[in-house]
Amino acid sequence: MKKLLLILISIWAVSSLNAQEGEWYQGSVTFTSAANVYVRFESTRDIKEGDTLYVAIEGKRIAALQVKKKSSLSCVTVPLLTGRTWLTGETVSYFKKAEAKATAPVVPPPIVVTEDNVSTDTTSTKNKQDKIRKPLINGRFSASTNASLTDGEDYQRIRLGLTFNVNNIGGGYFSTQNYITYRHRYGVDQTTGFYDDFKIYALALGYDRNGHSVYFGRRISNRIANLGAIDGLQYEKKSGNWVAGAFAGSRPDHINYTFNPDLLQGGILLGYESQGEKSSTQTSVAWVEQRNSGKTDRRFAYMQHNSSLGKRINIFGSLEMDMYQNVRDTIQHKLQLTGAYFSIRFRPIRSVNITASYDNRRNVIFYESQRTYIDQLLNQETRQGYRLQAGWQVWKTININGSVFYRFQENQTKPTKNQVLSLSVSRFPTGNMSLNLNVNTLESYYFKGNIYGARLNQSLLKGRLGLEFNYRRVDYTFFGGEQKLKQDIPGFSANINMARLTTLIFSYEGTFEADRKYHRYFITAIQRFKNK
Repeated sequence: MKKLLLILISIWAVSSLNAQEGEWYQGSVTFTSAANVYVRFESTRDIKEGDTLYVAIEGKRIAALQVKKKSSLSCVTVPLLTGRTWLTGETVSYFKKAEAKATAPVVPPPIVVTEDNVSTDTTSTKNKQDKIRKPLINGRFSASTNASLTDGEDYQRIRLGLTFNVNNIGGGYFSTQNYITYRHRYGVDQTTGFYDDFKIYALALGYDRNGHSVYFGRRISNRIANLGAIDGLQYEKKSGNWVAGAFAGSRPDHINYTFNPDLLQGGILLGYESQGEKSSTQTSVAWVEQRNSGKTDRRFAYMQHNSSLGKRINIFGSLEMDMYQNVRDTIQHKLQLTGAYFSIRFRPIRSVNITASYDNRRNVIFYESQRTYIDQLLNQETRQGYRLQAGWQVWKTININGSVFYRFQENQTKPTKNQVLSLSVSRFPTGNMSLNLNVNTLESYYFKGNIYGARLNQSLLKGRLGLEFNYRRVDYTFFGGEQKLKQDIPGFSANINMARLTTLIFSYEGTFEADRKYHRYFITAIQRFKNK
């Protein structure tokens, strides 16, 4: 009976989807946490909190995410499909309904129900879910070149990048992560080796099943991302709301990022996650030991917390505390705060969002790798920074955003101040154009000045061609010699969608000063890989 009900619902959903009037818009996954999936769109003006986002599975659009919060370009969503792994760059769709006619009301896009997202306790259904595990391929290859044309200082740079991730290889439980780049600069005298240009940021094979996760290779763990890449073995076990894990291996070489077995490291982590109807929380603690040629290089603890209180408040905080010091061969084991970061995002009303953050960081010291620079690093004081951002959706097509940033160090005579104010108008003057005006005021201990900017975007050929025209005016005054820098910087770019997964980008930017001119161009080709 349950199977018959699923078939009838699916038939009704597909027929309703074909009959409805409206248009699909695509976004992409930018970040995932234990509780939320973050999706970016060109604009979210037509998306409301509580709306449903869809993914394509076997040629069908399946209800997969529910919008929890949104900004002008991004959405924080809650997964509707349990047990699914979300990949960065994965395509997500939103259905914009056409305006309803008096005689024909619009039918909202249906939630397609499949056996993947229906919870059941029967053994037969579980076996079917195991059998229909489909490989998920998400990749991107980019080739780009850019050049700077200046009197006597011309150079050209190339960059190749490959990201290729596969989940459920062959319908099983293995996955792979890859991120590799190669970049080289021509026209400027430089002494570089192959591994100065060639970088492997991720190259790992993983196995996930029944709450166990094992990865081998080079990989960054989302739970301790501040640690950077880990070369070796990573293991996690999830049971209910608790997560425990450990890792062992080495750090990439701090000069050319190659494999270096002398830089051993290991650690353990413990996390707690919960997801409710109106709130969610994620907390993790890690203890890490890093060595160089067998000697302790650094020992520290890391704590991270992220929670959402209803739809209006989100809190994030992290602490990093060193537990080992070795200065002039005097070893101490005491806790010392190395870094602290806190932020709170508050939405008092639907059209207003406010974010405040505090950043306090000391120099991270590796007592073996940086032995000759320890005294210099210890003498540099802690830097602290405050940031306040606010956004106001004045009208459906008008947004105002402002931010204030303040950072200081005790050994500097003046703090660094930065204020930014921007006005964005979509559908200006027509529905496929948008305008952004901004002003940026900066002041530090050695200069002060302003940057004025404008950007005009236009979408043509049903989104296949995107054009952008931009202009910036730089006006700086440097203290001491009272020197001034004035620049006019116009720019242009064209984004051409050759096919659904193929994009070409052409850009130009010129900098004009009183006695000098700079010309820069950028050409990028992007090919994405994604299975249906």
